[in-house]
Amino acid sequence: MHSHLTRHVFRQIVYNAIYAETYCLCRRIPSHRPQARKCLPSSTVPARTLFGFSRQPTRKQKPPDFDPGLKEMLQLGQALAKHERPPPRSTLVHAFTSFVLDKQENERVAVEDSQIGLLLTTFRYLQDTQDEEGALGLSVGEMVNAMSLLTGTGVRRAIETTNTVSLAKSLFEEVNRKEEMTAEYRHQGLNTFIEVLASKKKPMEARDLLEEHWGKDPASIDRRQWINVVLGFAKVDEQEQMIRTIETMEGHGVSFDSHAHQYIVEFYASNKNVEMTKKWYDHGVASGLKPTQRTLRRVLGVCIYNNELEWGEPLLRSLVDGEPSNTKDSKAYWRLILQWAAAKGKSVEELDRLLNVMVQKTREQGMDVQPDMGLINSLIAFATFKNDSYTAERYLALGRKWGLEPDSKTLLLQLDYRISSGDLDGAKAAYDELKGRELETDADLKFINRLIVALCNQKPIKYNGIMELVDDLNERKARLNPETVSALALIHLQRGELHDLIDLLNTHVYRFEANKRLSICNDLIQFCFDRSILTAKVWDAYNITRQTFREMDLETRTKMMFEFFERGRSDMATHVFGHIRHLDSPDIKPMIETYVLVFEGIAKAADAESLALVHNMLRLDATVEPDTKLYNALMLAYLGCGDPGQALLFWDDIIHSREGPTYSSIQIALRACEEAPFGERQAHDIWSRLKRFDIRVTKEIYAAYIGALAGQALFDECTELINNAKKEAGLTPDVLMLGSFHNALPSAKQEAMKKWAAETYPAVWADVQKLSKRNKMSSSGNFLDGIHYKIGTNIGV
Repeated sequence: MHSHLTRHVFRQIVYNAIYAETYCLCRRIPSHRPQARKCLPSSTVPARTLFGFSRQPTRKQKPPDFDPGLKEMLQLGQALAKHERPPPRSTLVHAFTSFVLDKQENERVAVEDSQIGLLLTTFRYLQDTQDEEGALGLSVGEMVNAMSLLTGTGVRRAIETTNTVSLAKSLFEEVNRKEEMTAEYRHQGLNTFIEVLASKKKPMEARDLLEEHWGKDPASIDRRQWINVVLGFAKVDEQEQMIRTIETMEGHGVSFDSHAHQYIVEFYASNKNVEMTKKWYDHGVASGLKPTQRTLRRVLGVCIYNNELEWGEPLLRSLVDGEPSNTKDSKAYWRLILQWAAAKGKSVEELDRLLNVMVQKTREQGMDVQPDMGLINSLIAFATFKNDSYTAERYLALGRKWGLEPDSKTLLLQLDYRISSGDLDGAKAAYDELKGRELETDADLKFINRLIVALCNQKPIKYNGIMELVDDLNERKARLNPETVSALALIHLQRGELHDLIDLLNTHVYRFEANKRLSICNDLIQFCFDRSILTAKVWDAYNITRQTFREMDLETRTKMMFEFFERGRSDMATHVFGHIRHLDSPDIKPMIETYVLVFEGIAKAADAESLALVHNMLRLDATVEPDTKLYNALMLAYLGCGDPGQALLFWDDIIHSREGPTYSSIQIALRACEEAPFGERQAHDIWSRLKRFDIRVTKEIYAAYIGALAGQALFDECTELINNAKKEAGLTPDVLMLGSFHNALPSAKQEAMKKWAAETYPAVWADVQKLSKRNKMSSSGNFLDGIHYKIGTNIGV
């Protein structure tokens, strides 16, 4: 009975290596094995003690952290794309409702557009798979709740595309079809749909719907929807339509009052559109009404922060002339006066004197109003806006002079300006003090994220300080920004903390929008392109990145493959190609250009095992129809791996193809003739074809033909070709011809060639010798070492 143990198996046993089939693209072999063995490195080599027990338990990776219901909706999207069985309807109904409820309970967390797209896909699938009785599985209340989610603050921060409008429309139409629809749900659904249309750049549709239902039943419409439509036109910069909508609104008996005016002014002020803020503040309101005090203060704030002091001077005087009626109004009045003075360039001492004057004035009016920390914070905020951390610290000292201690808002501002000024130790001190304070919202998260990124970019890295911040956020179950995730990921990679990296990515990246995920992916890939990083560490980084970001495009994956070729690891590059080949996405499938690149890399590496693997993949790839460019690459690969006979078989395929050979095809084929047994026969056949079809012979092809004959030791025929170069091809002997002649000859005849060249073409041979001195002679003794590879790399015309 024959043994099934092959030579490969015995070799693996001798090297005490893990046995892996050569065609398996998932094998991972320890990195401590010799480089010449071309094994893939791994940072997770199992270590065993004397008694065979592991030194420490294997750490379990944290599974991807999805929002409630998101995983099931993702599975539905993948199933529909691959034409596979989707999850059960009941599972999808629960996923839809649980996701909506979770987002409504966490309004501060943004709902990404991709997530809204998944909601839309799920809802449409539920519609398409209803039973005969038309049971959707979602109640009217649940659908109205889903519509309400689309108007929340989270969705307002998301990227605005058609997904939100499409989902709102589908929900609205489905709700109106239900027999159990109540008047309350109908009114709520209608108002919600109008608000979504207006806020998502569909104000014209919103206005048409508003006018239609206002004429039928004004009581069913919230009067605020008119302002929402006006603001919708403001978003798309349709000034004429804004005016027309206001006129239509007034025609229906809804006045453009001070509050409506306030909404529009605040919209432009929030978007830092100074000119439109000024224009709409000057726009008249209903007769007998004036802009609200809040509107006036907001416009003055715009003037202060945008250096529009001259335009705002009359408004400030009107505010000064008015007497504040209570303590709250007095403090709002003081904030503007002090910020205005600071914008005018008044010093801290002058502001202190101004405060004393204002306190004395209020006492004369019978009110005991004292400065508070909110007043000092407004000054610090203005200094922070001006990137003036020194003045901000002086304002803080001014507050202490008045007996005021920093509050949570002060510490947040300190975090902001100290990070901006590069005072990271000071920012960390402000954060440590802030930890003991209570915050009503997560206002500190953006500053903590900025601090973590700044600390990650600091040299040397204070790792313990960074992890302290991260641990605090993890305890709060707070989310990290994409920039923070990227910075921490690179830190973990540099330190070899792969488990921590995987946990970090699984916790956060599945909640990000596609463009934010792409940003993190690109940062990790850029790490791989740093040649100072060990190849084993780059391989780990690549594997984690490809498993986490399956949407990584073909161009990026191809660059990663090329990077491993450049690092001299053709085995890793071939595995990268295999990963591309086995992806399910039709948009990330290898093209002819991808195959060409991998075959070129294999040719340079002379890796026969990788060549066999990739060529087998090509044979099984029904989506790729080989052309001349691909056959050229195959010739080059087999030639580089020492199989010129196989390379010439692809030449036969080329000359019998419809496309035919290119100049590069001819050069590579002649190069194969140089090394193939009896290659002169094929070389003569190629030359006769060139003559017969009157194809222009370039100097590269002529030199390659000389090299092909020289490789077969046809010395006299080569010298005749060089001597008759002018007659045969209109060329004069040059460095390329003589160098190719010398390199291809057997070593026994190279001395005779040198003597002949020195006597016949002394000037050209002197140039060859200069070139050899400049590049140094190779270990084989050849001039122009590598010249044939350079000729062959230009695949295609």
